Amino acid sequence: MELPISSKTGEPLKPFIKPWGTLLLGITFIALGFLNWWRSYSWYPFPIFTNFTNFLLFIFLLVEGCVLIYRAKLGNKHVLTHQIILLINSFFVLFMGFVFSIIFWSIPGLLGMVGGIIIIIICTLGSTIHCIYWLVKLEKYKVKN
Repeated sequence: MELPISSKTGEPLKPFIKPWGTLLLGITFIALGFLNWWRSYSWYPFPIFTNFTNFLLFIFLLVEGCVLIYRAKLGNKHVLTHQIILLINSFFVLFMGFVFSIIFWSIPGLLGMVGGIIIIIICTLGSTIHCIYWLVKLEKYKVKN
């Protein structure tokens, strides 16, 4: 398959993602997840999660890295699939924001509550802005069948 063809000019459209950059970012996310996993537990004979937050961070980085690698594998050919992946990824980030904020809310005092609210706001705004930006950008590249 080739790049999508412009309906106006008939020429291939310029790529909307850089596959090598996205692939490198996905590998970096996965490596950071495993690094976080092994960081505190290197003296044990096998890795364990004694802290639930470390486990959630590992899962979050692993899923984000896999999504980025899948987007890089798709390249610039399947625009609709990219849009679906972006929506799933944005909902996952929003969900993880709520999960991490619950952990902060369990800390007694005002600082934990404020930290949880800030995490929810940042995850909501960040995932919404990211999703809208990419959906609008990808909508420009849709090709009429």
